Amino acid sequence: MATVVVILAAVLPYLPTLGDYFIQDDFGVVWLFAQRSPLHFVDWFTGPWTEDIWGYVPDEVRPFPALSYSVMAWFGSGSPVANHVLNITLHAANATLVMGLARWAAGVSLPGAALAGLVFAVMPIQAESVAWVTGRVDSLPAFFYLASFATFVLWRSSHRTTTYAWSVALCFMALFSKQNTITLGPALVLYDLMVARQPVRVSWSWFRPYAPFAALTAGFLLLRFVLFNEVAREGILNSQRVSEFFSDTSRHLVRLALGDSYMRTPALQAALIVAVVLLAVWLLARRGERTAASSAVGPAVYFGGAWIALGVAPILMAGYYSPRHMYLASAGWAVLVGTVFDVLWTRTSPRLVRQAVAVGGAALVVFYAVQLRVVVRDWNQRGVVSRQAVIDLEREVASLPEGTLVILGVPGSSWGYSVPYSARPPFTSTDLTTRVRLVSDSVQHCCPVHLWEAYTRQTLREWLARPDRPPVVALNWNARTAAMSRLTEQEEPYLRPLMQVWLATDNRVTLNGAIHNLLNNHVAPRPPVRRPN
Repeated sequence: MATVVVILAAVLPYLPTLGDYFIQDDFGVVWLFAQRSPLHFVDWFTGPWTEDIWGYVPDEVRPFPALSYSVMAWFGSGSPVANHVLNITLHAANATLVMGLARWAAGVSLPGAALAGLVFAVMPIQAESVAWVTGRVDSLPAFFYLASFATFVLWRSSHRTTTYAWSVALCFMALFSKQNTITLGPALVLYDLMVARQPVRVSWSWFRPYAPFAALTAGFLLLRFVLFNEVAREGILNSQRVSEFFSDTSRHLVRLALGDSYMRTPALQAALIVAVVLLAVWLLARRGERTAASSAVGPAVYFGGAWIALGVAPILMAGYYSPRHMYLASAGWAVLVGTVFDVLWTRTSPRLVRQAVAVGGAALVVFYAVQLRVVVRDWNQRGVVSRQAVIDLEREVASLPEGTLVILGVPGSSWGYSVPYSARPPFTSTDLTTRVRLVSDSVQHCCPVHLWEAYTRQTLREWLARPDRPPVVALNWNARTAAMSRLTEQEEPYLRPLMQVWLATDNRVTLNGAIHNLLNNHVAPRPPVRRPN
């Protein structure tokens, strides 16, 4: 029953996302793997999984995520439903594994373990990894990581060879799903040291259980060096990146514990979280019998400290802020909550105190769930705008002369990094880029800003040089209503000479600003275009 409740908590909040349309990076990823058969699986072990769709070769060897997108394309590459079903299924499986870790690894009672699973399921910080199709690049490796860790813990108690073999195999899958899983080996060693209290001996008998994990990790890092001349993106390390990492970590920890409810300053937020963790450790040390308390301190410190630290550490090499980077680390917070709850629930005698503890645990779940509903609603709206933009653009292009210059103003929350893939099959019936020329700001464009600038200037130059003088049309979509506004050359003759002004701008910042000015100040205020019924 506890497992069923945890699964329902992981699934029900995300059911509204099943029909959410593709947004942002989804377009490029889905477009690519709609053309790639699962038979490419072996090739994805020796090259970047997204090839060069972003205008550069990423240092990411991720055959298992690539396989998942390729297989989902069988169910209709132009439909997001199958991808959302898989994302939600993975999240439910991960929440169940977190409950299992609390039970098996932390020694928490069933009510506490169930609370850990519930907390993991409904934390609003998880939404990006579940509601966003591309968010699977964090939930899938987390599944393999958690499953490998859980089977290792079970092997420690059962000593079954098949259980250990599964742990090693799942480690392999985790590594080739995302590079942040290289922390699995250290996580196992620290678990044995801090929780299982395995004595450390400098000997082969002590190291032997970790040897396959160490070998797999070393082989994976060596492969990365051979392919990309870097082991773990160490080339981006500098003082600025370290400073950004600490700033990002502070924001991550706040969202991890408090969701999207923020206090006024990051310092107060971080202080509150530290105070909560210290209080939890103090309670564990004070409550119950001495031996029982000491047995709970190890799991609390491990999952609330070491696990989260190992989950956060790879963010140093990420280079940008994203809530989904905390998906794996959040399992540690959930288990810590379950452990503290367990101590207060099972080791206090006054009935009133136990009732208060039960109410507190339920209140925390509700606190997260209410916020999650708001966040999911935001993802729904992004999908609505994205789908409407695809439909409107295809209809507009069908009525325009060939070679028309179309200036796009789709909100970046829906179409960031999506152009030109969002204008191609399987999202449209034909490749719209073969009929018209598309120009957008740098956020909507698929590729780095220097490539966006080169593409935009070349497109403007070629369009202005055409002897048949095709028209120019600017389209903008409202982020809240998905309403489309249109501005044409016939309505405002200044559009054509304005394109010459754009081409004459001396830098990319000015060019980007000129596009924003047109869309925000001249197109967006116009009355919405009526759509056919």
